[in-house]
Amino acid sequence: MLTKRWYEFGENELLEMVNSVVESLEYKKVAVVYGATSSEDRLYIKSKPFSEWSIHHVLGGLSKLNIEADWLDPTKANFIEEIKNYDAAFLNTHGEYGEDGNLQGLLAFLKVPYTGSGVATSAIAADKRLSKLVFDEVGVSCPSYFKVDTLNPEKHLPISGAVVIKPVNSGSSVGIELVDNSEAFLQTIERLKEDGFTDIIAETFVEGSAVTVPSININGMAVLLPPILCVATSVFYDQNSKLYRDSSDYSVSYEPLTDPQDPRVNVLLGQLEKMYNVLDHDGAIRADFILAENNVTSFLELNSIPGIQQGSTFNLSAEQIGIDYKSLVGLILASANSKEKMVPWDYE
Repeated sequence: MLTKRWYEFGENELLEMVNSVVESLEYKKVAVVYGATSSEDRLYIKSKPFSEWSIHHVLGGLSKLNIEADWLDPTKANFIEEIKNYDAAFLNTHGEYGEDGNLQGLLAFLKVPYTGSGVATSAIAADKRLSKLVFDEVGVSCPSYFKVDTLNPEKHLPISGAVVIKPVNSGSSVGIELVDNSEAFLQTIERLKEDGFTDIIAETFVEGSAVTVPSININGMAVLLPPILCVATSVFYDQNSKLYRDSSDYSVSYEPLTDPQDPRVNVLLGQLEKMYNVLDHDGAIRADFILAENNVTSFLELNSIPGIQQGSTFNLSAEQIGIDYKSLVGLILASANSKEKMVPWDYE
């Protein structure tokens, strides 16, 4: 896939391209799909007051584009019939059933244009184990890990050193826990099983700084945006750090890396460029890494529908280069234009 870093564009060239895409949007009626399909979305909905739900931000951005938009909950019984009445679906779903190709495949079959990547890319990105296998082929460094035998977790004992337990298909660090002994390992596996997770990996803990690298597709080109360094007071950047970053217990600060001469920028963007040798994407996407000493990177996960609510790392990165929220929403909506994601036949 063709890639270009944000600083490689000429003066005003990138913003002129963004404006051209946004101004050419022709959708009249858009459904913003959002609801508690996944453990990630359920946790977000439960932990945030209604006024802070991301659905309001997306609807507000579409309103500023003069596009009529409604909120549709994919968990409602009438969703399939309702979604057919819209020109496009703006996907604001995350985690299992919302980001992993299931919803994308349904919409493709119904011939409802949708934002973001297609089925294959969504499925690979959502699977923390499969994505590592894919990106290892092009030299993207990943922490060592093993698939947990959830029926017989004792076979992995004793646990030596710190490992991060991860449900394979959850998003936003949901369920992830750092353990450093056998008892905590078994307790965590049991807890995750009780929460409904059956596919789990244990990943070697890598010390360093969490950093996320956003990218957005503009006219078929993956435009790599400034990385965002996530500095947390907790031992590692977990789900509590993301959800409660303004609290005293889980304080997090974000540092945009906008200097093209910064060696961290070159290393991180280089890793993302390698990933595009085996992965196509549409709309917005965000890759998460650990940046250790000497700028050594370890890939953690890929988000094919990153959160874009106000205050998100993706939104912060876009702002650094002059892409305002309305334009960011417009660029993502433009990804629904891709005909390759749809079934190739017409219904009689």
